[in-house]
Amino acid sequence: EETGQLDNTIILFMSDHGETLGDHGLIQKGCRFYEGLVRVPMIWSWQGHFSEDVRGQGLVELTDIIPTLLDIIGLDIPDYMVGKSLLSILTGEASPDVHRDYVRCEYIDALDLPDASAATMYFDGRYKLSVYHSHNLGELYDLEDDPDEFNNLWDSPDHQSIKLDLLQQSFNATMETMYRGLARRGPM
Repeated sequence: EETGQLDNTIILFMSDHGETLGDHGLIQKGCRFYEGLVRVPMIWSWQGHFSEDVRGQGLVELTDIIPTLLDIIGLDIPDYMVGKSLLSILTGEASPDVHRDYVRCEYIDALDLPDASAATMYFDGRYKLSVYHSHNLGELYDLEDDPDEFNNLWDSPDHQSIKLDLLQQSFNATMETMYRGLARRGPM
């Protein structure tokens, strides 16, 4: 404001993770994917360009930041980027309550074990699936019925088909994040 550049400055306030602060008996950040850790603020401001006072409940990933910035400055978003531009939401052309069908997170060196385990989380807006790979451990929460994530349905016989479906969707989502190399130029 003092230099007169506010209308030509994009301001982004965000965090890469939350803190548990005693939730589930835990402190700080870590290898879990509870809402207090993965639901973080993302506030955009660009005076005269973005809609004001818009709050949304759409699923958003931090990977959406770079495609949004590229879209704003008019550059093509490379096809290898997994993020989706938020520009149409920021300008009021799209609903702030719908952006993605799911979000995913990953944490490498997830458990305090010598094998530097990896964990992934897949959330479709209702069910949250967390997998601690190579350890036969996981968590499944129905955030509609259990928003505080205390009832782990991973081993529930009534939820095995949901778990299997989410495992497949999570695997597919993980595969979408992998670099596929250069585009094929000829037949196989």
